[in-house]
Amino acid sequence: MNVTQPLDQHLKILLAEDDRELRELLAFSLFRVGYTVTSCSNGLELLERLDYRQSEDQERYDLVLTDLRMPALTGLEVLEALHDLPDLPFVICMTAFGDSATHEAAKALGATETIDKPFDLDQLIALINSYFPATSGATSQQRSLS
Repeated sequence: MNVTQPLDQHLKILLAEDDRELRELLAFSLFRVGYTVTSCSNGLELLERLDYRQSEDQERYDLVLTDLRMPALTGLEVLEALHDLPDLPFVICMTAFGDSATHEAAKALGATETIDKPFDLDQLIALINSYFPATSGATSQQRSLS
């Protein structure tokens, strides 16, 4: 694996993937290039970690990398529940069911990008880096949904 070094060594990623082996591979790969990674195994856990309205002390994330089809809640249901959250981080959705309707639904609910599985890890890291240019103070950069 030839991975690009992340542009921001302190980037906090929240990873949600129900497939344990893929979750561990992604978490390890992202950690190896310097990201701080927190993992979830289902949509309900993802929602609980992202809903900042529940607690002022809740950890904030710079980017969410989530599967769309998971137990408890799907990635789309999580996006819908958080659609009006003012400080929603960048969201990259992953799906093995990459039809255009799924991509459009994710975008309409606030996803920054939707990628189809399988994907290349180097390309994923390059995509993440593209949202956090080295000169922009990336860890504090958040995106507001209108």
